[in-house]
Amino acid sequence: MRKSLVVLILLTGIACSSRHTQKSSPASGTNLVLYGRGLYPGDDTTFDLIRQSGFTTLILSSFYIKANGDVVSGDDGRHPIIHQGEYTGSEEWVKRVKAIKKGSSVRRIEILLEGRWYGQPPNTYDYIRDWIDSGRAEPGVVPGTGKSSTLYQIARVLKEKLGADAICIDDESVYDSLSIIKLGKMVQGLGMRMTLCPYTRIPFWKSIVDSSSRDVVDAVYLQCYDGGKNNTMGPWAQGLQQAVPIYPIFLCRGAFSRCSPSHNSRTPEEIRSDMQAFKKEYPGMKGGGIWQMADVKAYVRMNCAVNDTTSGNAVSVRQYLTQLRQSLEQEL
Repeated sequence: MRKSLVVLILLTGIACSSRHTQKSSPASGTNLVLYGRGLYPGDDTTFDLIRQSGFTTLILSSFYIKANGDVVSGDDGRHPIIHQGEYTGSEEWVKRVKAIKKGSSVRRIEILLEGRWYGQPPNTYDYIRDWIDSGRAEPGVVPGTGKSSTLYQIARVLKEKLGADAICIDDESVYDSLSIIKLGKMVQGLGMRMTLCPYTRIPFWKSIVDSSSRDVVDAVYLQCYDGGKNNTMGPWAQGLQQAVPIYPIFLCRGAFSRCSPSHNSRTPEEIRSDMQAFKKEYPGMKGGGIWQMADVKAYVRMNCAVNDTTSGNAVSVRQYLTQLRQSLEQEL
């Protein structure tokens, strides 16, 4: 009995010590990415459609860090999902997120941390930069990246409560590489990875890749819409020196509640054509992605197949998701 008890204690200790260091699912092989704005708290039908869609990575977006350490969803900015280092959001959403991999093509879940555009009030990456510099943290915020820090507690909740495999970095204004590198090392310690979602400034993103281990940054999701509408794979593959896989991300029709082109939104056929051209520039390309689920649903809700026949012919969310996924797969 004593011997068994000792073994049990040792096994329990090992399990507890490895809880935070369990490795996340890598962005390897064919990676078909769907950004999930409009999914908080979401509904069972939509999550079931994603589960059956054939996409392999779901990036839950967008989430913002506030001055007091709260984290809010872009779908509901009034009620924080994290407050004082504890989860305070929808429990129904947690159940849906945790179930998304069961009987599903989805094998990886990421959380997109979105920053401000130019001219907007400070958020996410302003505070990440300031809090990692211990002299610039707000009252009530614990600076740094140690286990008692505000940033660590945020990442811990995302890992433990949601089972997040990675944090996706969408910084479009602050561009402080040192703080992002330190953030990546911190999330690695929690068993997560970090991905990058750029649209410009290749040298900035390269500095993060070069200063992080492969176990930290394992994917770059290149915005090929809006400010990145002229992006192609060649310059980015050359600029980053193919240190990590690069996946083009497309804006689909239905974006900005329009069936017609908006901010370089693309039809499935146009995405297929772009993928063919990108594959020639970057033969190592193994996937791509769609921004975002809310736009997919908007396309169907607005009956775009009838109201703008040049936009495509999908008449259901399931059909549109299938067409978009197939357009990404065509040349892989």
